[in-house]
Amino acid sequence: MRFVAHIISLFLLLCSLPLVAQESHEMYSGDTLAVMHSRIYYPVNEVDIYEDYMTNPTELEQIKHLLHSTQLIDSITIYSYASPEGSYTFNKWLAAERGQTAKRYILANIPAYRNFPDSLIHIQSTAENWAGMREEIEHRYTRADKVRVLEIIDMPGIADSERKRMLAALDGGSSWQYILDHIMPHLRYATWITVWHPAIKMAPVASYMSVPAVESPRTVRVPALKSQDYYSKTILAVKTNMLYDALTWLNYSIEVPFAGEKFSALLYHQFPWWRWGQNDNEYCMRFLGVGAEARYWFLPQTRPETPKLKIRDCLVGHYVGLYGESGMYDFERKTDICYQGEYWSVGLSYGYSMPICKYLNLEFAISGGYASIAHRGYTPSPDYEILWRDYTRMGRWHYWGITKLQVSLVVPIIVNLKKGARP
Repeated sequence: MRFVAHIISLFLLLCSLPLVAQESHEMYSGDTLAVMHSRIYYPVNEVDIYEDYMTNPTELEQIKHLLHSTQLIDSITIYSYASPEGSYTFNKWLAAERGQTAKRYILANIPAYRNFPDSLIHIQSTAENWAGMREEIEHRYTRADKVRVLEIIDMPGIADSERKRMLAALDGGSSWQYILDHIMPHLRYATWITVWHPAIKMAPVASYMSVPAVESPRTVRVPALKSQDYYSKTILAVKTNMLYDALTWLNYSIEVPFAGEKFSALLYHQFPWWRWGQNDNEYCMRFLGVGAEARYWFLPQTRPETPKLKIRDCLVGHYVGLYGESGMYDFERKTDICYQGEYWSVGLSYGYSMPICKYLNLEFAISGGYASIAHRGYTPSPDYEILWRDYTRMGRWHYWGITKLQVSLVVPIIVNLKKGARP
């Protein structure tokens, strides 16, 4: 009966903990069990543990001290969260990965003498921390429309995406910006409840370095601790269409994201300029083309395929685009194909881009539309030194259909920006 009573007491205790609102380092004790929970914060869109971010220095010191104490750990439950901004799909992955990062961190710092199996560490993730947001608004929000903000958060029967839209529309967007700057950072965290057995009293936090460290054979590699001062952001991407490259059709593109990473602008240039054969004039492939494309990304943020891949904040997923281009050409194959001219084309594009390793993406795209191609035929002299205009082969071709196929290798240019800075 005593054991059953302890189990019931523990269940009621855990159910009563306001997890999203508690301050760290709180301790709850029973007759034979003690419970403590800690909290680690994460910068926006990050899953790595940042050593100097917000209250993390104190939390990490406390966690390491307790993991190396002589008390017996019964179990650890990790609750991980993402703030209610960005896409729900990405937030769901982000919250789950933060829980996994916290678990790896705990395992990496539990000494071998504990013989603590990772099956006793449980993860529960919440994609969007709306409950925490409401409490933070209650305590931290100082603008005049606080009541209206709380009404929107509490509004029943609406989707969270509509809730975000309504909040973003308040006061011309300034209220939402205030929430992003002052509320959201307090909603991105992993918090864990550690159950100790037998009961312990809260001891002063000793320096982690003063506790004898024993290397665990189950040490799990965790992401490197980073400074809080900077965050990673994709500012542009450089790419080349490998299908054209295989034909020595040299080309490159530069793409720049904007407007919250859901839109991007692409500029591209094609410039094969070859002559070869007899007197260097028997064959000719000369082409100069420039174009631009505006793109809309359906999922500007995505999860990597493996833990080794760096998270992309934009320029990944599916997109549609509107393009326009023009240029000039000169194609010659002995006397069989001899044409010069100019062209222009407009149309629509559809594509998909995905990470293939830490520093590279692979993009697949197809474009279709209209092309207007002016052509002027010519005939070379037998020694290919002189070109004679053929006035019977002049005109303009009008084409509707597929205009481009792309399998592009993409190099995202990712920079570290200071917190609060705008790229």
